[in-house]
Amino acid sequence: MHSTYLTSQGLRVVVAEDDDQLAELITSLLTEDARFVFVGRARTGDEAVELAGEHRPDIVVMDIAMPGRDGFEATRLIRSLNAGQHVVIYTGSDEYADVARAEEAGAAGFLHKDALISGNLCDALEVLHRNYLRPDDPVEP
Repeated sequence: MHSTYLTSQGLRVVVAEDDDQLAELITSLLTEDARFVFVGRARTGDEAVELAGEHRPDIVVMDIAMPGRDGFEATRLIRSLNAGQHVVIYTGSDEYADVARAEEAGAAGFLHKDALISGNLCDALEVLHRNYLRPDDPVEP
């Protein structure tokens, strides 16, 4: 199992983004916030699956449009290997179908790319991580 919510080291994050500038922006926002620890960057969907398995992060921040295996397929595979893995998918698209596909793939949440540059990224990731119910979590009546 991956590390628990808000350990003394912070939430461990893998960023899956093929655009160098956007990946750098996301990484800098995460490293500037003590709640997070950046543990790796994937440039393809296959690398995202590999890094998620290797590092067992608390959160994978996944772009939809990844080279090779897209973000939906990478999320589906990550979740099949570790059902408790939190993947947050993002895109610049305003298509509701993308939100539905992210949910079908098992994503813990969906963000628009505008949220990545708004300064609210870290707060959004913390809320999504904290409020996502894992399949093996007990449900309170």
